[in-house]
Amino acid sequence: MDIYHHFEARGLTDSYRHFSSAWLGRAENYLCLRSGRGPSADALIELFQTLWREGRLLLAARVAWAVLWLKPEARR
Repeated sequence: MDIYHHFEARGLTDSYRHFSSAWLGRAENYLCLRSGRGPSADALIELFQTLWREGRLLLAARVAWAVLWLKPEARR
């Protein structure tokens, strides 16, 4: 399960557009432009920091796990 689906399951987002802009701080079409590779390492690290500051520690841990096991082609 990718990070987006964790947010969707918790009712924190309802579309890739919303997730890209509200949570990743990127353009609304960011995930579409990534062509299925998922968010970059930089985007995930920023997301982790945001979640940590907000006290959403379980989601932050999921994001940290995703960064640690990120596929090489998704790192950029």
